[in-house]
Amino acid sequence: METEGIVVAGARRGHPAPDERFVVWSITIAFLFVLCADTLFGFVFRPYLDIANLDETTVLDVLTLIFAGSPERLPLDSWEPMMTAFTWLHTHGMGRQGTENVYDAVFFTQHVKFQYPLTSLLPMELLSAVGLLHLRVYAMINLLLVIATAGGMALLMLDLAGRLGLDRPLRDTTARWALAGLGVLATLCFYPIVKAFAVGQMQVWLNAAFVFASLCFFRNRRVMAGALLGGSTLIKPQLSLFVLWALLRREWGLVLGWVAVVVPGFAAAVALYGFGPSIRYLDVLAFLGQHGESYYSNQTVNGLLNRLLHNGANHLSTMGDDTEWRGSAFAPYHPLVHVATLASGVAFMLFGLLWRIGGGERDRMTSFLAAAVCFTLGSPISWVPHYGVLLPAFAYLLFVLLDGARWDGPGRDRGRSLRLLLILSVLFAIASNDFFQPLSQLADTTFNVLQSYLFFTSLALLGLLVTTAGPLRKGAPR
Repeated sequence: METEGIVVAGARRGHPAPDERFVVWSITIAFLFVLCADTLFGFVFRPYLDIANLDETTVLDVLTLIFAGSPERLPLDSWEPMMTAFTWLHTHGMGRQGTENVYDAVFFTQHVKFQYPLTSLLPMELLSAVGLLHLRVYAMINLLLVIATAGGMALLMLDLAGRLGLDRPLRDTTARWALAGLGVLATLCFYPIVKAFAVGQMQVWLNAAFVFASLCFFRNRRVMAGALLGGSTLIKPQLSLFVLWALLRREWGLVLGWVAVVVPGFAAAVALYGFGPSIRYLDVLAFLGQHGESYYSNQTVNGLLNRLLHNGANHLSTMGDDTEWRGSAFAPYHPLVHVATLASGVAFMLFGLLWRIGGGERDRMTSFLAAAVCFTLGSPISWVPHYGVLLPAFAYLLFVLLDGARWDGPGRDRGRSLRLLLILSVLFAIASNDFFQPLSQLADTTFNVLQSYLFFTSLALLGLLVTTAGPLRKGAPR
C-alpha cells in the first residue's frame, strides 16, 4: 500500500507511473510501426510485390490527373456505371410509365455494373443541379473525404483513449498530438482506404461516413450516427442491417437518425425515377447473390469459393489476342457457391445482429464494430475498399489491449494482452498493404485460397473483438 501511494503521489507531481509510461511508449512504438511497415512494403519491397500491367493506378497517378493531368483519364470504378445509369435515366425520361427499366437496360442488357440503388444517384442530381457534375469534381470530393477520414480517425483515437480510461497517461500535449498523428498516419497507410481513392470508388464516402458514425456513436450522439449510417444505406443497402441492430438494442436515437435520412431519400428517388425501377434493384441483389465475383478483389466466402473452383475470371480473361480482366463479367452460376454464399451471409448477419444484445456501453461499442465487420464479411461481394470499416475496429482493439497490458492485477493477464497486441500489429500490417499482385501468380492453382488473405485477416480481427473486448474489469487504475 505504501509503494502504491508513492507511485500515485509521484504521478500527481508530474512523474508518470509505470503503467502510464507503458501506454506512452506503446503509442510511440505503434506510430513507428505503422510508418516502418508502410515504408517497408510500400517502397522497399514494392518492386517485388508488383506485377506489370495488373494494376497501374496509384494515389500519385490520381493526384497528378486531378491537379495537372487530363480529367478524362481519371479512374472510374464507381463513377462510370453510375454516370451511365444517370445519363440513361435522363435520356429515356425519369419515372415515365412504359419506359424500359434502367436496370434491365444498363445492368442486364448493356452489362454495365451499376450495382447501386437509385438513391445512390441523388448526390449526382445535386451536383448536376449546381453545375458541378464533372470527373475532376468527383475526384476532388473523394480526396477531401479521405482527408476528412484521416481527421476523423485522429479524433476517434483521442476519444477512445478517454473512453477506455487511458486519457491520464496521454494528457500531455505532445502525447496527444502523437496519438492524433497515429490516427492520421494509420488512415493514409491503410490499403483499403487508399485503394478506394486510387480507383475512384464511392466507397470513399462510405468509409468516411463509418469513421464519423463510430465517433458519434462513441460520443453518445446516436441520432447523428444513425443519420450517417442512413446516408450510407442510400448508397449501399446492406448497411440497413444497422437499423435492425439498433432496434434489437432499443437504440432509438440511432433508429430515428437512420429513418430521418432514408425515408426522405427513398421518397426523393421514387419521385424522380418511379417506384417500379427503385424496387427492381432487388432483382440485381438477387443476381449478385446467385453469381458473385471470382475476381481476386472480392474478399468474401463467395469470392474464395469461386476462385477455388476456378469458376470465372480470377484476374485475367483472354478474348482473342486481348488479355485483360473483363469488368462486365460475373462468375457463372454454381449451386455450391450459391448455397455457401447464402449460408455464410445469414450466419454473419445473425452473428452481427445478435452478439451482445445486452450489456453496458463498452459492450455496445464492441458490438457496433463487430456488426460492421460481420456485415462486410457476409456480403456476396465485398471489394478491398469495403474493408475500410476495419480501421475503427483496429483503433478500438489497440486501446482495449493496452488497457489490459499496462498493469497486473486480479483477473488480468498482462502477458496475454502483450501477445494479442503483437497479433493485432501483424493483422494491421497485413490488412494495410497490397499483397494481391504476387499472390495472383497462384490464381490457377489450389493455393489461390491465399488470395483471400484480407478475408482471413478480417475474420481474425473479428475473433479478437469477440474474445478480448469484454467489459472493463473492476480495479483497473485510472
